[in-house]
Amino acid sequence: MPHFGLLTNPSNELLSEIRNIHLLGFEYVEIAIEGPEGSPQVLIDKRNGITRLLQKFGLRPIGHTVPWVDLGSDYEYIRQAWILEAMRNIKASKQVGIDLVNFHSNLNGGMFKGEKRRRLLENWIKSLREIVRYADSYGVQIMLENVPLSKGVHKLEEFKYIIDNVDGLLVHLDVPHAFTSAGMHGIMKYIHSFKDRIAHIHWHDNNGIRDEHLPIGRGLIDHELIVRELRSINYDRTITLEVFTNNADAKASAEVLRKMWSEN
Repeated sequence: MPHFGLLTNPSNELLSEIRNIHLLGFEYVEIAIEGPEGSPQVLIDKRNGITRLLQKFGLRPIGHTVPWVDLGSDYEYIRQAWILEAMRNIKASKQVGIDLVNFHSNLNGGMFKGEKRRRLLENWIKSLREIVRYADSYGVQIMLENVPLSKGVHKLEEFKYIIDNVDGLLVHLDVPHAFTSAGMHGIMKYIHSFKDRIAHIHWHDNNGIRDEHLPIGRGLIDHELIVRELRSINYDRTITLEVFTNNADAKASAEVLRKMWSEN
């Protein structure tokens, strides 16, 4: 059985968010390393209070960096700046006990197509190689999250190209993001393409058009089929309910998944 957690809301005071997630009965907390209330500086300033609260959980926390990171930028100064920011995130994460951090496979080069788009993917590879090496020196693991249908790296072929070319890089599978890109077939391909490298999962629901972050059962995703596929690869790590309607819906969604896991 996997372990279920909840992401902090970076608009709310961080210590209160962690405390509330524990009271809701989640097994771990995924910390949004994002301003205004979860920036790297906030993590450093509040590290004593954060570490005390995190000791209440059975599992270690996970770090979730900002979605608009641009590690594939064709503007070299911008790419380097994001690498430095990534390192700052990693260092701050380690200070509060986080040793698994994600980055989103975002791309901002809208006019880059074909072989020119490959240049942006190569930039992602260069950036992540440097970041993974840096993180390794702190005992932190890095994972890459697939993004929803967009200019970003949402197609499995492009995502796989990056993963296969960065040693030590893990996969953060966002199930509903994959659904917006290629439906249920796309989710199955992601699961079986990366079954040995999936370190973490985000789960919510949508109607296949955009990233709605709905409670499980409010969209069109076949959650029972996904549970069966994940059970077939013996997935038993962490699942964060990235349900944005409210925390009660997130908790109820976790219970739905627990029930599916025990019945399938």
